Amino acid sequence: MNKDNQKDIKMIRYTIAIPSEYIEEMKGLTEDRRIPSVNYGVREALAEYLDKTKKEIYDAKLEEAAKDKAFIKRTTDTVKDFIYVDSEVGGEW
Repeated sequence: MNKDNQKDIKMIRYTIAIPSEYIEEMKGLTEDRRIPSVNYGVREALAEYLDKTKKEIYDAKLEEAAKDKAFIKRTTDTVKDFIYVDSEVGGEW
């Protein structure tokens, strides 16, 4: 989650059940001023988990696509089609 954009995100309340040890650890982090609040810590942990899971899903789909000969052909054809266009901008991408 982009911390700069958190103000722009609509927040909702949602009840969850988590081990009490997690909450106690989060409270300890808050007391040690490592995180501003338990809510913040939970949001950050959830955002990190979602990012990791999305990357795993993307990687799995990419692995599957790499087995598809038609996908590989389309990809290499596209690279060939744009090779000169990319060189025109002097590698500024």
